[in-house]
Amino acid sequence: GRREITLVSPEQELEIGRQGYAPVLAEYGLYDDAALQSYVNTVGQRVAKVSHLPDLEWHFTIVDDPAVNAFAMPGGYIYVTRGLLAHLGSEGQLAGVLGHEIGHVTRRHSAAQMTQQQLYGAGLALGSLVSQTVARYSGAAQQALGLMFLKFSRTDESQADELGVEYATKAGYDPREIPATYRTLQRIGEASGQQLPGFMSTHP
Repeated sequence: GRREITLVSPEQELEIGRQGYAPVLAEYGLYDDAALQSYVNTVGQRVAKVSHLPDLEWHFTIVDDPAVNAFAMPGGYIYVTRGLLAHLGSEGQLAGVLGHEIGHVTRRHSAAQMTQQQLYGAGLALGSLVSQTVARYSGAAQQALGLMFLKFSRTDESQADELGVEYATKAGYDPREIPATYRTLQRIGEASGQQLPGFMSTHP
């Protein structure tokens, strides 16, 4: 319900999601289990139906990657790795993960990041025109901005967490099952000797 400036239209988000589908499958591969794909899609559609964008054409896809991760692209494209599915203990946990990713889409986090990048980029370009010092360091500044916007911020993640629990609960799942997902991910990281598993590094 907040007013925000955005330079990315919903139509552009749909196109970004459509164009990104084939490259994602080319990079990770589609997990070859039609029954499991259908199951994840059914759970995802159930959760998406009670989201803030129930009429969006949602797509839920399992990718053939052993990493423990899930991610969303604009326009309603949600991806879950087979590695993550192997560690989920219930349908409610799956609903919580999918709800989190749906939250990124409904909250338009990608569009907000793209808008910030464009605005900061325009500011750097303008600064380069009026200041030789800014012009001298604009290349490094552009690279730094690119890195800064690679991952969702902690604020975005907290918003997606809240929406994920809200959506899963509205879809009829027990929200008390969701925290166990994060405990499982923490155990995975500790067992592998990593400080954080892949999911937690991209979902702080």
